[in-house]
Amino acid sequence: MGFKSNNVKLKGVSTSKVDTPLTTKVELDEKELQFLLVTIKNSLFKGEYVELLYNLTLKLQNKYKEF
Repeated sequence: MGFKSNNVKLKGVSTSKVDTPLTTKVELDEKELQFLLVTIKNSLFKGEYVELLYNLTLKLQNKYKEF
């Protein structure tokens, strides 16, 4: 059984997952996107990561279509 926390204290500072989204702008070229999609296609993943992987792959495919 796993535990989830929406509020974590690090050295007395409280951080909330809801308040601090982890977003970073990453620019990838066509070859890099193609490499990532092929790597995902040829890999095996645990069931717990299927939804996350699906969403990530969908984003990568949409970005690839823009090229």
